[in-house]
Amino acid sequence: MTFLKHVPSTISPSFSEALSIVTPAGTWIFISGQVGVPLPPAQGDVTFEVEVRTTFERIRESLGKAGAGMEHVVNIKTYLTDLAPYGVFSRIRGEIFPNNPPTSTAVQVAGLLLNATIEIDAVAFLPTGAAA
Repeated sequence: MTFLKHVPSTISPSFSEALSIVTPAGTWIFISGQVGVPLPPAQGDVTFEVEVRTTFERIRESLGKAGAGMEHVVNIKTYLTDLAPYGVFSRIRGEIFPNNPPTSTAVQVAGLLLNATIEIDAVAFLPTGAAA
């Protein structure tokens, strides 16, 4: 039985988009940091709100590849280049997780790849026998 399953990144072969670890109780799913900038970045600028929503959508897509959904997220870590628009992020996080929100950490950082203003990674747990 394979306990580890890597979901390869479509952006770079040097990291996994997601990694799942199967246990008797269920599957832990670790989603690499996602950003909401257009890919490729040359496609133009977006508002902070669009960047946040796109980031969460990319997390949703990664979870789907691992057989889970946003309702399985138990933890997120958010990296922001500026805390001023934190209220916008917080409002959208509340829309994404209206019930039983995951634990959450947010920190300000000096910079992010691709000139993103936000990056989020996630951990999810899919109990044995549960469906996405």
